[in-house]
Order: sequence, then structure tokens, then C-alpha cells
Amino acid sequence: MLVLALDTSTPSVTAGVVLLREPHEGIAEPGGAAHGARPTRLGSLLAERSVTDAFAHAERLMPLVVDALAGCGHPLRDLETVVVGLGPGPFTGLRVGIVTAAALGDGLHIPAHGVPSHDGVAQALAPLPGNTLVVTDARRSELYLSAYRPDGSRAVGPLVAAPAAVPDLLAGNGFTAGYLTGAGAGLLDPQRAAAFDPAPVDAATASISLGLVERAAVSLLTGAVPGPLTPLYLRRPDAIAPGAPKSVLGR
Repeated sequence: MLVLALDTSTPSVTAGVVLLREPHEGIAEPGGAAHGARPTRLGSLLAERSVTDAFAHAERLMPLVVDALAGCGHPLRDLETVVVGLGPGPFTGLRVGIVTAAALGDGLHIPAHGVPSHDGVAQALAPLPGNTLVVTDARRSELYLSAYRPDGSRAVGPLVAAPAAVPDLLAGNGFTAGYLTGAGAGLLDPQRAAAFDPAPVDAATASISLGLVERAAVSLLTGAVPGPLTPLYLRRPDAIAPGAPKSVLGR
């Protein structure tokens, strides 16, 4: 199954093309189980294009899609499904990715599935031999975070928190982070982070496109009807509709 994966949940805009196999067709990873790596992956990344531009998601995304498809020798009509990261992330960026995925699905008559973006990051790095914390920048001096067990299941989040509150928040949920990753990892208070001392893992070493597709693999391979593409904003947008004008007559 040829899958297009999109993610616009961070300042990085990403489009990737992934070949998803049936479970019995999984391919061995370099190093194998002897080095702690997962022995097989269901997906193969054929091409991925990414650019960091926090203010031009709409302008950047479709050219990246076209370039990624050209890079692996496939036209749009070869795609069989689309997977998009649902966030958490800023309002405008998420809308670009989700609307693009919905439009491509509608135009090509193929399903469009949504996956939380943090799930895709965790899946791309899995398996790690301990609990993993995925952190991205929520702006306003806050972070988006999700916490994962070694089997990839989510234990906490996604939610919004102040950096200084993260250690206590995790402790309150009985969660000890062994690994820390994500575009917002560097925003944690280093003194407070030292209290739980997670090992940093560079998310750039793995493909979020591959992670998103593998996270959705069961739904994709079983032909499940995708649910609504509901973005994970986690808080209200800055812009709100104005209220009714006040009467100057005091009524």
C-alpha cells in the first residue's frame, strides 16, 4: 500500500511517501533484535521532504508533496491512502495539514486517516528500552507533551504544561521518563529536568512519516473507515469572535 504522510504540527512541514506491507511481509532492520532494534518494520520510507518555516505551512506543503512523490517515481494517482498528523500544535499549522489531507483524499477518492503527531514520533523511535517523553513547543512559555511506555502505548497526554511543572506532573501520574525527544525538548527547565534525568534522543534521526503510517497500520491494512480529522489544539485559539456591541443607551 502506497501511503502519503503529512505533518504540520510544528514549525517543520513534512511530506513523506511510505510503502506499507502486510505483517508477514515486514522487513528486518539493520542490527536486528541483538542490538535492541525491532526485528521488522511494516513500512519502508521511499521519500521524505521537510522544511522548517513556521509562517509558510500553506505555501510549503504541496510543493513538498510533489517533490517527495517525484523522488520515488510515483504520481499522485498511485497513492492509496493519506495519513496526517493531528497535533497537538498551533491552530494555523494544523489546519493546513489536515485540510490538505482531506482535500487529497476527496480528490483522489482515497481514505484520509489522522494520527496524533506525538504518537508518530514515538512510533518512529520505537522500540526504546524505557519510557519515552515526547515534547513540542506550545508557545506562550508552555509545552505540549505525551508520555509513552516501552510498548509504544501512551501513558500521559497529549496535554499542555509549563516546563517547570513537567517533573511533578509525571511523578503525579506514576511515570518515570527514561528518554526525552521532540522539537520542544530543549525548552524544559534544565535544573528541573535533571530531577528525572531522561536521556535525550534526537527525533530528527527517525522519520515521522514512517512513524505516522506505522501507527495507523492496523486501520490501513484492515480497510477501517477513518474517523473525522479532528485537530488536537488542546486550547482555544487567540482570535475569538467579537461579542454583541454594548448599548450606549444603557439597555
